Amino acid sequence: MFIPNESAMKFFNTTQAKHLLKQTLDIAQQEPVIIQKHRKYFAVLLSSARYSELLAYEDKYLHNLAVLVEKEGFIGTEASRNLLDSI
Repeated sequence: MFIPNESAMKFFNTTQAKHLLKQTLDIAQQEPVIIQKHRKYFAVLLSSARYSELLAYEDKYLHNLAVLVEKEGFIGTEASRNLLDSI
C-alpha cells in the first residue's frame, strides 16, 4: 500500500485536478502530485524526467538481481521447468 509523506507532496482531488490542470501539471514538474478520488489515493502524477529516472532505476535493480541470481547458481529454464513439473 502506498503511503505518501503528506507534508512533502501536493494533493488534489479529481475535480481540483481537472479545474486546475495547468497548475497541477506545473507542480508535477517539480514534485509528485497525488490525485485523490473519494478520499482515496487514485493516481500519482510525475514529470516525464522523474518517470524516466524511475524506469532507469528499475532496469538497474533488475539487472543487479539477475547477476546475483546467476552467481548463486541459477539452474536454467529447462531444469526449472522439469523441477516444477515433478512437484
